[in-house]
Amino acid sequence: MRNRIKVLIVPGGSGMAIAAIHSLKRDKGITVISADADKLSPGLYLSDKGYVVPRFDDELFYDKITQIIKRESIDVIIPALDWILLDFSERKKYFEELGAKVLISEKETIKIARDKWLTYTKLKDLIPTPRSYINIQDVIEHNLEFPLIIKPRAGSGSSDVYKVETMDELRFFYDKIKDPIIQEFLPGKEYSVDCLADENGDLMVAIPQERISSKGGVATKGQILNNELLKKMAKKITTKLKFFGPFFFQAKEGKDGIPKLTEINPRIGGLMSLASNSGINIHSLSVRMCIGEKISIPQNKENLIKRGLYLTKYFDEIYLTDDKIEDKIEVI
Repeated sequence: MRNRIKVLIVPGGSGMAIAAIHSLKRDKGITVISADADKLSPGLYLSDKGYVVPRFDDELFYDKITQIIKRESIDVIIPALDWILLDFSERKKYFEELGAKVLISEKETIKIARDKWLTYTKLKDLIPTPRSYINIQDVIEHNLEFPLIIKPRAGSGSSDVYKVETMDELRFFYDKIKDPIIQEFLPGKEYSVDCLADENGDLMVAIPQERISSKGGVATKGQILNNELLKKMAKKITTKLKFFGPFFFQAKEGKDGIPKLTEINPRIGGLMSLASNSGINIHSLSVRMCIGEKISIPQNKENLIKRGLYLTKYFDEIYLTDDKIEDKIEVI
C-alpha cells in the first residue's frame, strides 16, 4: 500500500495556501507540510507540519527548501505566491531530481499569464476582452471613453489599480505605475473560473463562480454558477496557452452584459476552495495527477457540481504559546 502523499506548500500564509491546505486535508491520503518565513503564519499550524524558512530573497531559501524535501520525502511542491512561480518553474528539473514534482505550468505560460498585455494580445481575437492599450496616445487615437482602468501589467490583487475619470488623472497614474496597462472600465458582475488541465494541457473541468464580494482584490464571497459562456472561454484559453494542473481566470461584464477576460492566474486560487468543495476537489486531483496517478473526471461531472453553493470567508484565530509553537513547527 502506498504511503501518504507528502505535499509542501510555499509560502504557507498566503490566502491561496490556506484554501489549498483545507481542501487537501479532506483527502486522507495526503499529508500537508507548509513553509513560511513568519513563525506566526497560520498555514504552519493548519498543516500537518510546519517549517520556518528564510525569505524568498535570501540566498539560503532554496537550500532550506531542499533540506525539507529530503527530510520529509516530499512528493509534490505547490508554489503559492505569484512572484515565485517563474523561479519554481525554472527549478522544476532540479526538484524532480530530488524526488519532488512541482505543481506548476510551463515557463512560457507563466510569463504570458503574468503579463496582462501579453495575455490580451494572445487572446483578444479568440475570446471577449476589454479594449486595452499600453500607450496614452493609442487611448486618444482610438477614442476610448472614460472612465478607464489603469493598473500594472504584472500586478495582482487590487494593488495599484485605479479607476480614472479624466485625461489628467490618466496621465498622473500613467507616470506613477511601472509598466501600466490601460483598459476600458467594465461595470458589471465579476466572475472567476477555476480550472484543471491534464499533462497534455487539455481542459478537464471548468467551474465558474460569481465573485460576490472582495477586499483588496481578494474574493471573500462567491457562488458556484452554471455559465456556458465562461466554460467555453476556459476551453478556448487552453487552445492558446498550455497549463498543467490548477489555474483560474477572472472576467467582468461590460456594458453589454458580456463577461470579458481581465486576468489569468496559472496557479491555485484563494476562492478555489469553493470549487473544490462543490463536488470535484481540484486541489487533490491536481496533486495526484502531478505524481503520475491516472485521474479521471466522470462523464456526468456537471451533475456532481453543486450549483448555487455559496462561500463566505471570515477571519478566525489560532491561539499559541511558545511551547505550542516549538511543538508544531521547526526552524530550518
